[in-house]
Amino acid sequence: FRRVLFRSGTTDPRPFTICSLADVTYINRPDRVPVYRGPLGSNFADLPNWPSNHRANALRPFGDFLIAMGMTEGTASFPNRVRFSNLVDANSVPDSWDENDPQKSAGFNDLVQMQTPIVDGLELGTNFVIYSSSEAILMEFVGGTFLFNFRKLFGDEGVINANCVVEVDGRHYRSEEHTSELQSP
Repeated sequence: FRRVLFRSGTTDPRPFTICSLADVTYINRPDRVPVYRGPLGSNFADLPNWPSNHRANALRPFGDFLIAMGMTEGTASFPNRVRFSNLVDANSVPDSWDENDPQKSAGFNDLVQMQTPIVDGLELGTNFVIYSSSEAILMEFVGGTFLFNFRKLFGDEGVINANCVVEVDGRHYRSEEHTSELQSP
């Protein structure tokens, strides 16, 4: 991974995220299109079907979806936007991020109740927790027309940076001013 990430000569100091979904590895940096490598691939390539003018601060798996958080879309910044891909099949990448295609499950939600920008997120049991520096929002898969439900977990704690939360035995352990944990509901 190190060779791919630093060969581009970026001076962007923001952290990158690495994740895996359906036997595909993804690397996301906030200054470029995410890259992927499939199970039989030897090189990383730009993620197909990802809008070329979109950037995400973090990219994580949740169930059969890929979740992009903290978006810049063209020249517009959406620091509290959560985008979700269409369902992902084994050994493949998402075939769509288009929220306007009624045949796909892709979409987005702006978490307008969040007071600070999204920093990162991580699965917790059958849910997904979205963190800012001072808050946490629970994302639950509910299916049907809306697919996901979003509700505030707490508004007095968050994470200090991307990659500062880990799941161990059904609990999130987070780095902030002090270490704390969040248990799966």
